[in-house]
Amino acid sequence: MSVLIGAVGVAALAAAGYVGRKGWLAFHRAVGITPGTLKYVEPSQLPPPPMLQLTLVDDQIKGLPPAIVEQLLRIDGKADILQQWRNEAVQAGQTPIVSEDEFMVSKLLQSRLPELIESYQRIAHHEELLQQAANRASTTAYANRQAHSEEQISENKAQALGLLLEVLMKIETKLDGLLEGCQSEALQQMQVMQRYLDQR
Repeated sequence: MSVLIGAVGVAALAAAGYVGRKGWLAFHRAVGITPGTLKYVEPSQLPPPPMLQLTLVDDQIKGLPPAIVEQLLRIDGKADILQQWRNEAVQAGQTPIVSEDEFMVSKLLQSRLPELIESYQRIAHHEELLQQAANRASTTAYANRQAHSEEQISENKAQALGLLLEVLMKIETKLDGLLEGCQSEALQQMQVMQRYLDQR
């Protein structure tokens, strides 16, 4: 008899587990969650965000510090807004004039910025190689030279990062000026129309 009660208890426990699991999965489906599909991915393993206007490939963006990627995304967004502004002007039948600043920013974004990022990444890659070589040297005779070379390497990378940030800030400032110019031009056209209507 005890064997029968034990078997019924095991069957009841298995049934309760089965119904509980099905209920739990149904609850997750009802609220739009698929259990077991979310996995943590290291931020360095994530693909770089897509760029709308900048001609940067994924390999160029992948090794950059997060602050640089964030600023590149801001610049890309502003460049896209400027391009949309120009496209809307063309669609409205206007012929937008390309100013010297706009030409310079376009040249910077299309060719000079990728070159600058490649130079920074080359410096960062060489620093990593030098640090690996310094780590392999295990004798105490090289300890003093190694500390000096690490300071020099870090200083070079920091200087390259500072230059890259400075150039990106200048590009973003120029883009802000171009966008403000587009807005002020549109406001001037509206004011001209208002004056015209007020005179009638």
